[in-house]
Amino acid sequence: MYLQLRKMASSTSYKERMESLNRRADETKVLSPLFEEIRSKLLVDKARSCAITGSGTGEIDLVFVEQCMPSLEVLSAVEPDAESVVELRANIARRLPNVRSTVYQDMAENWAEDTDQVFDVVTIIQCLNDIPEAAHLPLFKRLFDSVIRPNGFVVMSTRTERLDGTKSLESRIMEALNHRPYDDTNWYKEARRQMESVGFINCYESRYNTNHNLEKVNRGYFAFHARECDKPITLETVEQIIRNVIGDAKTSRKDFCLGVFRKPNWQTFIYPS
Repeated sequence: MYLQLRKMASSTSYKERMESLNRRADETKVLSPLFEEIRSKLLVDKARSCAITGSGTGEIDLVFVEQCMPSLEVLSAVEPDAESVVELRANIARRLPNVRSTVYQDMAENWAEDTDQVFDVVTIIQCLNDIPEAAHLPLFKRLFDSVIRPNGFVVMSTRTERLDGTKSLESRIMEALNHRPYDDTNWYKEARRQMESVGFINCYESRYNTNHNLEKVNRGYFAFHARECDKPITLETVEQIIRNVIGDAKTSRKDFCLGVFRKPNWQTFIYPS
C-alpha cells in the first residue's frame, strides 16, 4: 500500500517537486549575504577540497562555493536523485570549469560511510531533514573521524524555531496530513548539539528566514508533501487538506539557521568531560 503512495507522488519527478518549491522562495538571494559574511571572516577561503551533499542541481551549494572558496581545486557532489545528478554535473562543469569534480548518485550518509577521501569542507545545506534522524549522529561522527581534515569545516543549514513561538505552516500541513505532532523547531539545535558532542566547534551561526509564495500552488507542491505522509493518501486528498490549511494566505515564512562547524586540530583539542 505504501508503494502506491510513492507511485502517486512520483507522477511528478523529485526534481520537478523540488523546483516547484524552490521557485516559491529565492533562498539563494537570502543566503548570499550570509555567505559573504562567512567569506569576510576567512573561515573557508583557503579550502582546496569540498564535498557538497544533498545538493540537488547545485542551486545553493554552488553559490556558496563560488563566493567562499576561491582556491578550490577538488569538488565532490553527492545527490541521490538521478535526474538532478545529470543537471548538477552540467552545472558544475559550466560554473567551475577549472575545478576537478566528481558527482556521486548516493545518499549523504551512505557516501560518507564509504568514501576514503578527506575534505577541507563538507556542506549539508537544506538536506539534513532528508536524512533519517537516526543517521544524523553516525554521519556527524563519521565526518569528524574520517572525512574532514583537522581545522576543516562542516557548513550546515536546517530549520529552526520561530522567535514568536508560532508553528510554521509546514508543521501545520504535516500535522493535518498525518494526524500527529510535527515539530521542526528543534532541528538545528539538536544538530548543533550532536555536532558538538562528536568534537566539532561552532564558529559561525546566523538565523535567516524565507518567504514562500503560496499563490497558484501546483501538483509538484502537493506531491512533495504526499511523499512525507505516513500512510497512503491520494494526491487529491493531499491537495484538499493543504488548501484548507493554507486558507487565504498568500505567503508563508520558514525560519532557518546556518552554522559553520570546525574540526579542531586533534593535537590541541581537549575533549569535553
